[in-house]
Amino acid sequence: MIESITDSFIRRITRSLQRGKQVHRRLPDGGLVYIDRPLPFLILFRHPAGKPDHATADFVKATASYIIATQEQTESLRRLVQSIAKAMADEFGAFMIIELMATQDAQAPVFRILGPKKQLPATIKVLKDELESIKISGVPMSVETASNERLLQEPHCLMPEEELKKHAVLILGIELKPIYKNLATGKIYPLLLRTLRQKIADAIKKTVFDFVQVQGTQKPLHFQTLGRQAVNRVVWRIDKQLTSINSQFRFLLLVTPVNNKEAWEEFRKNGFEKAPTFHYRLMPVDTDLLKRQLYNISVEKVDDPTLGFLFRDKRHELDKMITMLSDRGKPDFLYSSMQLYGGIDAQLLKVAEGILAAIPDPVRNADVELIPVPEFAALAEQEITYLKSQYPGVDSGVDVRDDIVGLIVSEGRLNVGTDAKIPRHRAQALIQHEVGTHILTYFNGKAQPLQQLYIGSPGYEELQEGLAVLSEWLVGGLDQDRMRILAARVIAVYHLTKGSTFAENFWRLKEEYNFSDETAWDITMRVHRGGGLTKDAVYLRGLVHLLDYLQQGHDLEPLLIGKIRQDYIPIVQELIYRKVLRPVPLKPRYLQDESIKPKLQQLKAGISVFNLL
Repeated sequence: MIESITDSFIRRITRSLQRGKQVHRRLPDGGLVYIDRPLPFLILFRHPAGKPDHATADFVKATASYIIATQEQTESLRRLVQSIAKAMADEFGAFMIIELMATQDAQAPVFRILGPKKQLPATIKVLKDELESIKISGVPMSVETASNERLLQEPHCLMPEEELKKHAVLILGIELKPIYKNLATGKIYPLLLRTLRQKIADAIKKTVFDFVQVQGTQKPLHFQTLGRQAVNRVVWRIDKQLTSINSQFRFLLLVTPVNNKEAWEEFRKNGFEKAPTFHYRLMPVDTDLLKRQLYNISVEKVDDPTLGFLFRDKRHELDKMITMLSDRGKPDFLYSSMQLYGGIDAQLLKVAEGILAAIPDPVRNADVELIPVPEFAALAEQEITYLKSQYPGVDSGVDVRDDIVGLIVSEGRLNVGTDAKIPRHRAQALIQHEVGTHILTYFNGKAQPLQQLYIGSPGYEELQEGLAVLSEWLVGGLDQDRMRILAARVIAVYHLTKGSTFAENFWRLKEEYNFSDETAWDITMRVHRGGGLTKDAVYLRGLVHLLDYLQQGHDLEPLLIGKIRQDYIPIVQELIYRKVLRPVPLKPRYLQDESIKPKLQQLKAGISVFNLL
């Protein structure tokens, strides 16, 4: 419902804020009052008279407390702003108003900050420094400061100077050069606008944070706590739609051969010279239709920059995965795989070659004791029961299947191949890998309101597999043969991307690196499945990056909040500060085991992959 700014309207808005409520009201001419909760700031935009500027108005929507109005509404807007400012200044001890406006001066800097000449230079310096730190490729940034006298004079004045002083209210202005718009045609550059919008919103939050730390009576813990806590229905709908598309196919199962035994026999009979014929599960989706559904999702309707980024990132990944499914068994599959999982850089190749040089031959005895599959499945079920004791929402189990090679976790369940050969001494390590990492992070993610955390953020596999392999080391089951296999996967992926055939990769592993026929087959099959899957390089890459991350003093536990990638940590932390995400309900057994603490200390002190050998 659209409402005019009447005295009654102003009283209702102020009363709602004083009661700790959210305010969301529509104003005439496309205006809006949105205040997520009582906050010590208000961002304002006034459309120029007769010339609506929706692109610039969009910038304030990235904040948690804003008003969009028109210059013609200034008289009534003045009363509304003063009422809000006085009420919130009473609650927080101080209040900040920032007015955003687009300048028409072609010679103007990108940003001009309008502030008091002598007062609060530290706050203005924070805003200036933050705006100067904005880096956008090909767009030089310039920032100047000027007096805010214009904001205190008619017809722009929202609050007289004596009232500002009386109630501890600061008014700043940000004049923004509309570099996100083609001035000749009026067309918007959407990617530039989106990037600039998020960076300006962060600069404003940091400025307000500095202001209230000094001037206010309530001290926020972090600048991100000044972001939105309420999440609107559009976000939940889009989250659900992306999850729905993701759940329509099981990617790894669809690109893994169902005739592994038969293909191995065929390859062996042909003297390991002719590439085997792989058969795959029937495709359960129409990939063209699925892509149409994917891009019919209105991600652009999400105002929140952080959540908008998460959704766009996931859509991009799903696009690549659906393309790979349509190209399964074709040469183009490999190119999409390299876009999705990456290739092999020189440093990772060097680490892999170093591991294989350090351990040139298999260490494990050929007659190593294997654990029967039913016994392993029972142990895995026990570990799942342990997780259920921490969080009843764990709805998992173990499925023993004859169409599975080895171990695969899919949708929170562990699938074990009937022919899986599992050394008994590695059983607990593999249980922590599959149950204590993959299943645990799935249900930690599922405990969050955002479904993206359990279906997986784009590129989550690298951190997931790094965590999973590290968990093997923590429980004492990461043996040298396992490290040889992780290194060999990197070598095989590297040569795959350089054009090696199935047979060439197999013989390289067998003759140059002394792998048994069956192990060389398993590595080569995994890498060449689907048409060339580079995913297997993420195990070692993820471990290398994780060790570096922990050496920098970061903690392991926050990484277990769901299926995220490492550079998502600041995003997750922001959403925790904003109370969009909740504390994790599940912890792996090894993090609660006192005997493992010395190893955790080692990780913080700094160790390399070679120390794990």
